[in-house]
Amino acid sequence: VLWGGGVYDCFDPVTAIRAIDRLRVRRPSVRLYFLGVRHPTPAIEESRSLTASRQVAAELGLAGTHVFFNESWVAYEDRANFLLDADVAVSLHVEHIETAYSFRTRILDYIWAGLPIVATRGDGFAEIIAREGLGAVVPGEDVDAAASAIAGLLDDPESRERCRARAAEVAGRFVWSEVLRPLVDFCAAPGRAPDVDSLLPWPPAPPSAPPPPPDQPAGA
Repeated sequence: VLWGGGVYDCFDPVTAIRAIDRLRVRRPSVRLYFLGVRHPTPAIEESRSLTASRQVAAELGLAGTHVFFNESWVAYEDRANFLLDADVAVSLHVEHIETAYSFRTRILDYIWAGLPIVATRGDGFAEIIAREGLGAVVPGEDVDAAASAIAGLLDDPESRERCRARAAEVAGRFVWSEVLRPLVDFCAAPGRAPDVDSLLPWPPAPPSAPPPPPDQPAGA
């Protein structure tokens, strides 16, 4: 099971670790690997979320046996090997304003690699994962739901293959030529929005005179 990115405070790695703790009872071979945990900027301190993850993994006896933290960063040209070797990918987060506006590039990596995904609901990709059959979407901070979703994919090779097939189809929507198409088309034939006149006064009204200072009578 791959955690394919950094561990920041908007994420919920502790739920992933506790889910692995539930699964190892009947699936001793399960492993959770964090692809990179240190912030790429050395001056930035370790996140509270990462500190909590280390503590929980140690308390449960999982560190170094079922949960592994890569203390450095995987070289860019080597990360594909980790993605392609994994069976399931996770992206779990807490309820936060960052969630509502996020577009997680780690999930793009998962889709590129054809990895079945277990993700928390609420961000921009959760709806796509659920609608397109790319994996499972679970409630936030729900260990039972996360464990059940991961187990369901690990125990069902046919389900994983269906997710991989769907990912191969969906991936084509996120290549640069498609993502940039609306911008390229606009630049080729720019124009004002049809409803611009109803949204903004045009030409703009001149600025009004500022009010007089409070200690100065009007007209002075």
